[in-house]
Amino acid sequence: MSEKIVYPRIYVLRRRPRSGCEYFEVRERGGEYIAFCKVLGRPLPSVSVEKCERHWEDCPFRRMAAKMEGRDWGPGGL
Repeated sequence: MSEKIVYPRIYVLRRRPRSGCEYFEVRERGGEYIAFCKVLGRPLPSVSVEKCERHWEDCPFRRMAAKMEGRDWGPGGL
């Protein structure tokens, strides 16, 4: 039997978010969307999703993950 996961409303989006970040993931269920940050290992509150859509290249979590993976782009080098 599969477990049903319920997310508080702060994570639910009515539109599918989009980001160029390789650590950004979207899950859909019944016309609602939840955005996840793979670096943080958790869903993103809906108020934070716009930052991931617009400013993903400057994200400190993305930089940290890239550095850990040996893809250090240096300051401003993304």
